[in-house]
Amino acid sequence: MWNNLLFGLIIPLFILFFLYKRNPALVLLMYPLGVTIAYTANDWGFDLFWEVEPDHKNPSLSAIPASLGYFPMITALFAFTRKKYPIHTLWHIFIYASVTTLTEGMMVLAGKVHYYNGWNIFFTFLIYVSGFITVAVYTHILWKYKVRF
Repeated sequence: MWNNLLFGLIIPLFILFFLYKRNPALVLLMYPLGVTIAYTANDWGFDLFWEVEPDHKNPSLSAIPASLGYFPMITALFAFTRKKYPIHTLWHIFIYASVTTLTEGMMVLAGKVHYYNGWNIFFTFLIYVSGFITVAVYTHILWKYKVRF
């Protein structure tokens, strides 16, 4: 569980803190979205398609650090780089989904994440793509209504 706290919560919160120093509005707008996406996906998939070590009676307990740290961090970084680097949105989504899928793939190989019922890394990639599409649409809506960060 210490690894989950360190890599899922503490290190991402430090990164979010430095990002907050550069752009507070971005972190304040993206953090709740990242938590919402993480809890929605994890609520749907835990115990049905995947599990995170260590195992508890409440299977989502092990993923709470990542849901409150890692996933909001990648959401904020996605929005930050989307604003800073003008690359095509589809490429941006593809790059972020690929890197996060690779990261989760390493967790699967390390035995920290287990897949069940036919779930595989390709489905994980699709979940990440849908999450980053949600972030891209959300940032587009914010820009449309002139909410700048």
